[in-house]
Amino acid sequence: MSIRESPHYRLPAAELAAWLDRQGPDRWWSIDGDPLLTSRIFIPVPGDELALELRKIPKMLLLADKDGRPEAQGQTIAADDLDRLIDLFPYTNDRVLFLSWQGADIDWLLIEDEETSASEARERQKELAQHGRTEA
Repeated sequence: MSIRESPHYRLPAAELAAWLDRQGPDRWWSIDGDPLLTSRIFIPVPGDELALELRKIPKMLLLADKDGRPEAQGQTIAADDLDRLIDLFPYTNDRVLFLSWQGADIDWLLIEDEETSASEARERQKELAQHGRTEA
């Protein structure tokens, strides 16, 4: 069943961008199934770059209610509402959102990429150590 046929919320792309900004630039994200975003950016992508790209797309997203609550009837939500709607990816506990662009037939996943986030942090520490600096 697609997102639009199941309990969901409406989320402006700019609000998702604001939420991603709050997660920090060191958080990396993967996208599974969205041809629009994956045609515009390389995946995985740091949150700040993904947020920048989302702000260029003046569209509404549909966000599946992870618990399938019947009261989720397409109400518009904001960045402040997302933390309670986050689901966890099985086995990894990466955060995940089940999304679709309003009016599109394709459902897709936005998945926190903890492995890449950790790898990039280690690389950043190595580079800083090579230059005799440490990150606060």
